[in-house]
Amino acid sequence: MVLAAPLRRRDLGGLLSCGAVLLGAGCARGPAAVATADDVPRDPLAHLDEVRWDGRTCAEVLALPIGGDAAELDSWEPLGDDDAVLDPTRTALIDFLETAYLSPEALAGLDPAAALELVSAAAPSYWREQLAEAWDDGERHVHGFALAPGFATIGRPALGMDWYRAELEGAPVLLLGGTIAWSVVDVDSHAVGVVAYRTGIVAHLDTGEDLGAATSATLRVTVHGLDTCGVREADGLVVPALADTAEHHAAQQETTDSVIASPRLTQEDLLDPGSPLLSGDDATNVLCA
Repeated sequence: MVLAAPLRRRDLGGLLSCGAVLLGAGCARGPAAVATADDVPRDPLAHLDEVRWDGRTCAEVLALPIGGDAAELDSWEPLGDDDAVLDPTRTALIDFLETAYLSPEALAGLDPAAALELVSAAAPSYWREQLAEAWDDGERHVHGFALAPGFATIGRPALGMDWYRAELEGAPVLLLGGTIAWSVVDVDSHAVGVVAYRTGIVAHLDTGEDLGAATSATLRVTVHGLDTCGVREADGLVVPALADTAEHHAAQQETTDSVIASPRLTQEDLLDPGSPLLSGDDATNVLCA
């Protein structure tokens, strides 16, 4: 989806399903059965390729260097190559991502209005009107990762992202793009999978008095690994595709193969308004008829 521009389709994508049985702690007097490795739901994101995935926190993303040589971009002459000039803009973008996609406990239990208030408070001012429109359109889940009752996260999120210096129509822009993923579990069936958010941000930069500040920005988001009928029924809360059906398994596998295996986005992807990587992938979700 695009913020600071007309809102368009927000396609969704898949999970990886590996059902497991979790043995509860018993109170019997005799020796308790020892759970085997197959008895405990495992975190599908516990072991990732560090070349593709940068870390587990937004602080690690904020610490990443910015790609692109300012000396090769004419519009960047006033900004130069000092990353510190962009610190306020980078921090503002990271604060939004932290609240929207990395704070499920803070968003849990909030009604739609309260969730919008929390996410909007962390968002740059130029996105707030469009966030409200997204909520009105029933797309709270696109900008607020809060699981529906009956589901929980496992372990820590995974982030694979990149910063770039670039130009758009002769003006300097700061790009941020990549994937945020969570391992999730159905607390009743103990089926485990992944929900992933692909994000692409293009921030337009001030070269005047407020040097390096973002004057506006676009944000595109695709979500992968969802049961979209479940999302609708849960009033915008995230319902992972974890049922034991062929459709749910297929969505999970496609998410694993196409999103988790390739979390990065290039400059070309981020600058291309028609990039297929930011246009959604129906195969990674169980679609609602």
